[in-house]
Amino acid sequence: MGRYTVNFKCHSTGHCCKDVICLPTPWDVVRIVREVGAKPEDFIEFVTPETLWDVEASDPTWLDVRGERYMMALRRIEKGCFFLQEKTHYCEIYESRPLLCRLYPFKLHESRDGQLNGFSLHADVGCPKNRDGVYDTQPLYDMYLVDKGHHDDYDSLVEVFNQRDYPGKKPEDFLDMFLPQAV
Repeated sequence: MGRYTVNFKCHSTGHCCKDVICLPTPWDVVRIVREVGAKPEDFIEFVTPETLWDVEASDPTWLDVRGERYMMALRRIEKGCFFLQEKTHYCEIYESRPLLCRLYPFKLHESRDGQLNGFSLHADVGCPKNRDGVYDTQPLYDMYLVDKGHHDDYDSLVEVFNQRDYPGKKPEDFLDMFLPQAV
């Protein structure tokens, strides 16, 4: 674990874009729409617990639609992530990609009082974890804090969505809670 730096260099294997399901925040979706011009109905899907077996049932971002649970995710197609360029293994929206993608495959370590202890590479991910580069941990931590704030907003939106009950409610309705006024 590195307090100030962590050894890693991405070699564009595409593992993160092929084998990992990205769960963007509403802020990520708004950024992609604004900066790239992509339509959310093209790049967002709503997945079920069967797809996300490793996400706990108590996660506050599960959308409740008539007793069924859904979570917002970047659409997956045969090649992997909707935005993955098949030939180059590069992300089409690299500069606008979700914060979760930017933080992958780093794992945060905090003290009990919430202070940064450092970062390591997740042990349970299939990324080759090449260690021939160096990342400073402070920018990663700053990004983590921004993402944490976005997740707090996300949790609040989901809570309001889940309290709403109306005929014809579907997971896609969640997008209407933050996109019309933001785009």
